Amino acid sequence: MKLHTLALALALSVPGALLAADVYRWVDERGQWVYGTHVPPQHRARAVPADAPLPPGTSACEARWHRYMASAACFDQYRVVGGGLKPEAYQRCTEVPQPDPCT
Repeated sequence: MKLHTLALALALSVPGALLAADVYRWVDERGQWVYGTHVPPQHRARAVPADAPLPPGTSACEARWHRYMASAACFDQYRVVGGGLKPEAYQRCTEVPQPDPCT
């Protein structure tokens, strides 16, 4: 068996849960919360898991937006060309509707 065929067979045999990336949140240079699976090196020291408790003083509206952004970042890792989603996205991510803007 050729090496690339063996590597492909091994990759396909790994359970999907092991391939799913973790979602993190951090504050960027502009003071904005960012969610994603890949944390830039300059933010790694301050990145926390997306489901970590929110900072004290976070309003209920802001908390709804945090949940929505974490959900969107989770689904983003399962996007395919053309904008569709792989079916396992719905098994591993929680769908959260976009909240109303905070006032």
